[in-house]
Amino acid sequence: MRVYLLPGVGCDERLFQRLRLEGHAVVPLAWPAFEANDSLAGIARRLRPQVREAEPHVLVGVSMGGMVAQELALLTRPRMVVLISSWTGPGEWPMFVRISARLGLHRVIRAWSMRAVWPLKRLLDPRERTIDELLFAMARAQSARQIRRGTGAIMRWQGSRWDGPMVRIHGDRDRVTPLRFPVDHLVPGGQHIMVLTRAGQVSAILNEVLAE
Repeated sequence: MRVYLLPGVGCDERLFQRLRLEGHAVVPLAWPAFEANDSLAGIARRLRPQVREAEPHVLVGVSMGGMVAQELALLTRPRMVVLISSWTGPGEWPMFVRISARLGLHRVIRAWSMRAVWPLKRLLDPRERTIDELLFAMARAQSARQIRRGTGAIMRWQGSRWDGPMVRIHGDRDRVTPLRFPVDHLVPGGQHIMVLTRAGQVSAILNEVLAE
């Protein structure tokens, strides 16, 4: 089974460096350049050539990656979609995201604002120093423009149309996508970036899911 991994906005394949998936061909997908007024469906279409869709495969997405995975699944028809710390649509958004979408606050994402807001993100989602440095390095490599356009695509998303098999893994301490909906596997103490902070637990769940 080929397992395609889709990272969150502002992240790349390094997000998955602590996961250990056994007996599978694991392929991290690389984000294309996001366009102005892009959509998650448009991003999925440009990701499609990276997937060997004729072969049995699973799509695993974290945060925005999970949302794009649901759009990509409509094109490649995987055996399963696995969402980690992600949403299926605006109906699951907390109030602060609804307000941000209405006001278009993603437009203020710039290199200077990323640096200014980063200490606040550490307070909202505490993590060890090495993980924080990795996240900031990935965000800088992706660029403020890429993050701004990706976040805008999330804010314009109407929700998932994928009706195939789907498994949801979520942490009970996720403050970015707060747990307000049913999930299949709950990670105690799991934060939004639990693929890094709870990699052992997440790996065990993924291996169990993929073995079914």
